[in-house]
Amino acid sequence: MHKSPALARSRALAVLLAFAGAACTAPPEPLSAKPGDLAPVFEAPDLQGVTVSLSALRGSVVLLNVWATWCEPCREELPELARLAARHREGGLVVLGVSVDGLKAQDELRRLVDASGVTYPILLDPRSTIVPKLKIVGFPTTVLIDRQGVLRWRQEGLISKGDPALAAAIESALAADST
Repeated sequence: MHKSPALARSRALAVLLAFAGAACTAPPEPLSAKPGDLAPVFEAPDLQGVTVSLSALRGSVVLLNVWATWCEPCREELPELARLAARHREGGLVVLGVSVDGLKAQDELRRLVDASGVTYPILLDPRSTIVPKLKIVGFPTTVLIDRQGVLRWRQEGLISKGDPALAAAIESALAADST
């Protein structure tokens, strides 16, 4: 079988362009914002319409949980997050939930928060702007941010009751000097 010169040239050109394109691209981004990275700039309104920003919380240790009402593991971990918020509030831990539910789900969100006994702030992010900032690939995703605004711990997936790694990370972050 004889190949036409035009076909051979077009295949060679395609291979050349593929190599040239690969050489000019930046290295791939990490899949997730990882411990040691600075927390992203982020602000959103809470359920009462008050805007909360991560930068305004510098000096506090922040446990930021990104979730949605349609996510069963997200719903399942709400009581554990509420327990952590109550247990460590006096020590300086701020627990924030960031709901990525759309605007049409706000009534369901409010019902679920009330029924679950959640007392920590829930921020509304119906456009999911936090997702690319934290490079989230699934829900729930939770990060612990230290007093200087640095990510210290990350969990993709359900936080289990009494999670020892999270407990140690919270204790360490709360014990660190705020200066």
